Amino acid sequence: MSSLQEEALSADVSAPIDLLEGRYYEEVQVGQRFIAPAVTITESMITTACGLFQDLALLHRDHRIAAENGFRGPIAPGALTMGACIAPLALIIGKKTATHLTDEITYRAPVYAGDTLDIEIVAVRREEKSRFGLIEYATHVTNQDGQKVADILTKMGHAYAPKGSA
Repeated sequence: MSSLQEEALSADVSAPIDLLEGRYYEEVQVGQRFIAPAVTITESMITTACGLFQDLALLHRDHRIAAENGFRGPIAPGALTMGACIAPLALIIGKKTATHLTDEITYRAPVYAGDTLDIEIVAVRREEKSRFGLIEYATHVTNQDGQKVADILTKMGHAYAPKGSA
């Protein structure tokens, strides 16, 4: 048995790992990149989003209308695309959230049922505020073909690390 295997076997497995612990303001640097798990948009997600948001646009529900408007099928509502793509910020900020301030999204291409979205998040700006540290994140979203489908700029407030913790 290798020393690495012995070390793994002797590790304290009783201590839980908090997957949403998150990062304090001081722990995120400009230029830091995060790759989120890919998400596949399904017809069921589109149908649920239309009902949840009361989005009655025929482009999301009617194959014929979508085709008449130049789409290969019904397209995902923008709120679904944005929500699926900013959700991974929770894995970065976790319990260190002070506030979620703004989201600015630019849709670059339609998202269809069956599309798998790859999500890259980059910290692009930091600013110290009195109660929290503001971090702007640029989220770049591409589909399975590498086509850019959305760009999102999000401003999040991160809690500061407790004094004396560094």
